[in-house]
Amino acid sequence: MSVGTGAFSSMEAERGVEVNVVNDERAFVGYRSNDRTLPDDANVDDGTVDLVTVTNQFAQKIEIIDATIDDGSEYFGEPNVPEGAFEAGEAKTVTADPNLSAEDEVDVAVTVSVEGKGVSAKVFGDSDTRRFQVTQDDGTASLVRFNGRGTINVGNRSQNGDTVDIDVYRIPNGSSAEDPSVEEESAEVEAGKNEGFDGWVVAVGVDGDIYQHPSWNADACEFSSSKGGDGVIVDDPPSC
Repeated sequence: MSVGTGAFSSMEAERGVEVNVVNDERAFVGYRSNDRTLPDDANVDDGTVDLVTVTNQFAQKIEIIDATIDDGSEYFGEPNVPEGAFEAGEAKTVTADPNLSAEDEVDVAVTVSVEGKGVSAKVFGDSDTRRFQVTQDDGTASLVRFNGRGTINVGNRSQNGDTVDIDVYRIPNGSSAEDPSVEEESAEVEAGKNEGFDGWVVAVGVDGDIYQHPSWNADACEFSSSKGGDGVIVDDPPSC
């Protein structure tokens, strides 16, 4: 696991202050990245993966205005830049939608730009101390992966661009359902891409096999946890 921290000092400019990287302890912007393993480290709410966490070490508010994936960009969607300014001492995280297959081990570098009133900074991801890896579990991973209870990923990156016909077994209203009932519907998804559905996805049918959410308790008709994981092949479709 590698962690990078950017340290900065200020330089007077005609219109405010530009902040340049230096190797000292007086850091204005903290840049932190960690190695990630999917699907375990995917965010349960939307299946994205955390790329870089930025901490504001100025004495004023700043906001992240841009993020660029310098290395490994072909394995991700466009970075999700958090909106709004954040106070000194607070942190915000840039995420992205991963598109990896089980055999991939990807080196990632991310450049982040921030601005505040009269100040700006850019943290380049091309330093070795700011690179990190995103890997997938080995080839024993299931054909269907569940990222939380509403996002699924069918297939792998080698099929990128192909579409897959699936049956989705879900509780449309999720936790809002007064009387949970699993409904079946047909859908077409892109292989190797995270696909989100409303409510709770209990299982996915692909080519005659049914992959059930690993946290689904069929007897109680409920999830034992909100964490996702590899789909488990079962004999019968879920029902409540």
